[in-house]
Amino acid sequence: MTPENNDPPLSEPPLLDFGSDALFLDFDGTLVELCDRPDAVEVSDRLIDMLHALSDRLGGRLALVSGRAIEVLDGFGMGRLAAAGSHGSEWRLAGGSRKFLPRPEGLDIARKHFTLFADTAAGLLFEDKPLGAALHYRLAPEQRDAAHTLAEDLAQAHRLHLQRGHDMVELRVPGVDKGTAIGELMKLAPFNGHRPVFLGDDVTDEDGFRAVETAGGTGILVGSERATQASHVLGGVAAVNEWLARSLQAGASEGAEHSNGGMP
Repeated sequence: MTPENNDPPLSEPPLLDFGSDALFLDFDGTLVELCDRPDAVEVSDRLIDMLHALSDRLGGRLALVSGRAIEVLDGFGMGRLAAAGSHGSEWRLAGGSRKFLPRPEGLDIARKHFTLFADTAAGLLFEDKPLGAALHYRLAPEQRDAAHTLAEDLAQAHRLHLQRGHDMVELRVPGVDKGTAIGELMKLAPFNGHRPVFLGDDVTDEDGFRAVETAGGTGILVGSERATQASHVLGGVAAVNEWLARSLQAGASEGAEHSNGGMP
């Protein structure tokens, strides 16, 4: 839903239902804190272990859905998880091979222009991706308008999708997004037939929220409340990690009760 000024605040989501839910997780700003440089992110062993435990408890129905390339996510130690990377331009089931859309020729031109632009001011950072090209201006906020103007011109000239995000702008493969990625994974086992739950923090995640809400699932906004397609909210990365841990603990307790025939 999209709250208006007179709408009640979004509520905290209920814990995961391990029998019915399929879990989709954004990465930056959701599982890990945003950093000034994308390559400065650190992923703790505790988080990796918890994600694998959640995937096991869900019967493999957990996938990362990120703007990052899958190979970058794998480098953080999450190569055993299902994933959709590059804003839906590539995907992989757990244990499966990576599949991806063709790279548009215009991205090579965008890479050249973005690289040259990033050299014009301190703090600008160009991020090259297999299926995208991004400019980060978190450390050079005065370059925001110029970065967006350049990206808009290149997108129009080369039929690329323009994606805005937290202190960055990206050009990528057109026709796909995080919502289409979730939709494609939901057609496949083990995800199909289950209720999708998606957590994300950025405007790039709104397509994912829309997709899961349309499918009868739940979108969970991470961070400060704003106009959103999500129906629940968690206050930040720490709240997400706590919610996932509580879900896992509750699921383990429920499993123990069932194994004991319901006896306390």
